[in-house]
Amino acid sequence: LNKVYRADKARAVIDTVRRKGSEASSALISALCEEDRCLSTELNLT
Repeated sequence: LNKVYRADKARAVIDTVRRKGSEASSALISALCEEDRCLSTELNLT
């Protein structure tokens, strides 16, 4: 149940950032790459 909740929260954040445009999306991707290299690699962000 906790994983589902976290996934929903993550989805909401991503949707919000996408609505804000490409500059916000780039900022989120950069932050993810800095904070979690393993995740960003798994998501092919690097």
